[in-house]
Amino acid sequence: MSTHDARWLRRLRGPSTVLFSVTLTVAILLAIPPVRSAATSGVSCGIRKAQNGTIYPGVAIEPGEWPWHTLIYYWSGSRLDPPSRICEGALLSDRFVLAAAHCLSAVRGARPGMAGHGELLPAHQLVVHVGAVSVQQDNEHSHRFQVRNVTVEDESDLALIELLVVPPEPKLIDELALEWGDGSGIPSEELLPPVVANRWKSMPVCLVNALDLTTLYGAEMYILNQSQRNRLGGYEPVRLVLDEFLLCSGSTLAMKARSINSTTISFTIKDLNLPSNDRGTALYFKHRGTWALLGFTVSRANRQWTPGSVCLPTDIITFDILYPALHWVMDALDYGFGGANS
Repeated sequence: MSTHDARWLRRLRGPSTVLFSVTLTVAILLAIPPVRSAATSGVSCGIRKAQNGTIYPGVAIEPGEWPWHTLIYYWSGSRLDPPSRICEGALLSDRFVLAAAHCLSAVRGARPGMAGHGELLPAHQLVVHVGAVSVQQDNEHSHRFQVRNVTVEDESDLALIELLVVPPEPKLIDELALEWGDGSGIPSEELLPPVVANRWKSMPVCLVNALDLTTLYGAEMYILNQSQRNRLGGYEPVRLVLDEFLLCSGSTLAMKARSINSTTISFTIKDLNLPSNDRGTALYFKHRGTWALLGFTVSRANRQWTPGSVCLPTDIITFDILYPALHWVMDALDYGFGGANS
């Protein structure tokens, strides 16, 4: 296990790791509910501010619209300067964020099996910005956290970030300074200091289990992409439609390449003009009325020509599916929450 401090997770997992493969015809079956919120019991997941509203690709998202969207900032020097690196992630609970490990690697782009995999950026130099709609821009539905710990799974490109959640300090009331309105010894309510509610409330993304990925053919999925037109670089939704085969110009003359394999899912993006930054962008899809996380973009260093097609690496966007390591994620969350289910 590679981590800043993964001893607790070693005790949890035992000496071996069992990975489940995603296949084209067989659904993944694990002993947890089909739809799972990683939050504490009774808290919903995957609900946007305008859940039933239309999503407009190319239009900047608004605060609260994608509340689990997370940016992870790393500074190698002064925090008065722009972040040295920005990664993306998804909120799983009020304590945990999931991200692509290769973006948080000290050796940038390092994947499982590569030199430097698991050697992470220092946790104390990371800031997690949950609910972000634009880089370094706070809003009433966003919140920043310091990081307690980052853990990387051995065989996958996933990093689980534990947030440093600091409870609010209790506000003391100086009773001697209060006037007693009616002589009863009870402070007048009008004189009590007002309680200011924290407007940020966690809304994690859902995790879906026992899912046959072939049922998603034709489905619309979304990533959040930093705008190239907006001066402040706000994020915009980009619609991706999952086809069974990857088709680029002229590819009908070649053998068709399938969009899903055991560990990845791919889309053609030839006409989308997406930036080439490597931040570990999350892929979301709607499942039974709520939004769920499917995976993160693969490392740029791992992109390659797709056999069976004439698609170039820049014509395709590929995501590592989180399902092969889903049990690891849920085990870690159960440990953190005492096994609470929603």
